[in-house]
Amino acid sequence: MSEIGFKITEEKEKLPVSTSKLFGNPHVWDEFEWPHYTENGEDYDLTFMCQINCTDATSFDTKGLLPNTGMLYFFYDMDEMPSESIKTNASRVLYHDGDPASLHEMLRTDQDGNDMSFREMKITFNEKSEQPHALLNAPPMEGWQPLLQIHSFETDKIMIHFSGKNALCFYVKESNIGNMDFSEIFVRLV
Repeated sequence: MSEIGFKITEEKEKLPVSTSKLFGNPHVWDEFEWPHYTENGEDYDLTFMCQINCTDATSFDTKGLLPNTGMLYFFYDMDEMPSESIKTNASRVLYHDGDPASLHEMLRTDQDGNDMSFREMKITFNEKSEQPHALLNAPPMEGWQPLLQIHSFETDKIMIHFSGKNALCFYVKESNIGNMDFSEIFVRLV
């Protein structure tokens, strides 16, 4: 099995660029454009959920489903929290395989310049076992490969509950994953 568990920890120091992490601000390339959706002529930014440094996870990916290098970025509409979405503006997964040294933090700020992100938490990968958060593991769906599962959780500083559900799951079209094509994504709250 290629299920990859991960745990999240709050670190005292700012995480280095290209670290696998939940929330915070993404470490991106120069031409990066923040994913958004348009409704009634207005643009709304999606929430940055996490970034995965594929090199960190590759030793646990026994089926070779993920890229060996590069970064995966996950975005979701945390304001509306749709329970299911396919090929809509509610979610995005981006893949970038450029030089990690060229990445930089991109801040998402409000009108007064205040950082709008949730506190960043480091992701550490391990075998699936009993970890609630996981790569390549989620309730199955025909024709779709589970990509990421983030369970509702609570720390001293943050409480994330996915609209009364237990977990947010990202899926990629099975026929696309071998080509590293993440343009067709299905998101589901389970």
